[in-house]
Amino acid sequence: MASPSSLTFRAGLAQSVSSLRHVRPRVPFFELAVHRAPTLALYRNLLRYSPDDNIRTRVEYLFRKNQHLTGTENTRRQLLKGYKARDGDEKQRAILQRYSRLIAAKVKKEELNRMARAEAAWQARLRSRPILTGAIVKPTFYMRAFPRMKPQPLAISRIIAARMRVRNRRYARMEQMAEDVKYLREEAAFEEEGIQLVGEQHLERVFSGAAAHAWGKPLHDARQHLNALMSRSFARRYEPIPPELMETARAAREEKIANKTRERMRERRGEILPSTLRRARKGPPAHILVRMTPVEKHVDKVVRGVGEVGYAGMIKRRMGVKLRDGGRGLARENGTDLEGEQLRRLKTMEQVYREESRRRIMRNER
Repeated sequence: MASPSSLTFRAGLAQSVSSLRHVRPRVPFFELAVHRAPTLALYRNLLRYSPDDNIRTRVEYLFRKNQHLTGTENTRRQLLKGYKARDGDEKQRAILQRYSRLIAAKVKKEELNRMARAEAAWQARLRSRPILTGAIVKPTFYMRAFPRMKPQPLAISRIIAARMRVRNRRYARMEQMAEDVKYLREEAAFEEEGIQLVGEQHLERVFSGAAAHAWGKPLHDARQHLNALMSRSFARRYEPIPPELMETARAAREEKIANKTRERMRERRGEILPSTLRRARKGPPAHILVRMTPVEKHVDKVVRGVGEVGYAGMIKRRMGVKLRDGGRGLARENGTDLEGEQLRRLKTMEQVYREESRRRIMRNER
């Protein structure tokens, strides 16, 4: 046991060195006022005396980037940069001016990139936007009648899938409740048989009699609730198609026909469209393609093209393809029904050719 004098010495020694002992604060340093107040003052002064908007934006970005630092060394290193800029260090001023020019160029480049990304996203959205096909999807247990779209929006597909899962869970729950009701009836019947054998004074009613209502009422209410929910599915299934939807589908079919007509006219003017390439790349089914000869494959490729005159028109007419003008263009090209100025010019060329041939023959005979 220590003596009183030693205890007194130790207490005096501890008191003398207590001011030199490191005291760990009970809160993080970034919550102390001694850190928050100077940091906020530095931030406000840097914003207030920034020479231009680029440097001001850079200061805001750096403070937002480093506001979650928890290490004292990293925090001190970042704050020293701000204090150097505040004190007017020439090197830091030059760096800030260079940053200003770089940031201005980067902002301009980023704006161009943003515009390019927005345009690319818009073009991708246009390529994949839902288009009404003119058909109507018949009502089902999961969805009312709606116009057929290509591609179908993902939200509609998710709604249908979710309702399918919910309907399957409801059926499983109804089957489980039906089994529970069956078990309760079997237990009540078993209990009645036991009471008839030993008497009511020796066996308490748990599943039969008045207790049967207490067991069956929650199951009955749950089944009624599920039946009400299932009736909504039947209402969706047998709901008639509204006239507004029929009118929308009719307008979509008319627009589809008009669009295809414009597409064919553009092809006849010589334009090569994506649909033109897709049609030209198509072929007969596989089980027919394997039996075709090389000549038949060539003829099939020609028929799938857009030309209607010359060799393509001749092949199409031979294969019984209906031509746009009934074959008059092909006949004109072959010279069978020429008329007017074109016929006179052709006859003149033919007469000049025959006279030139006759002179050459006479010259050779001499």
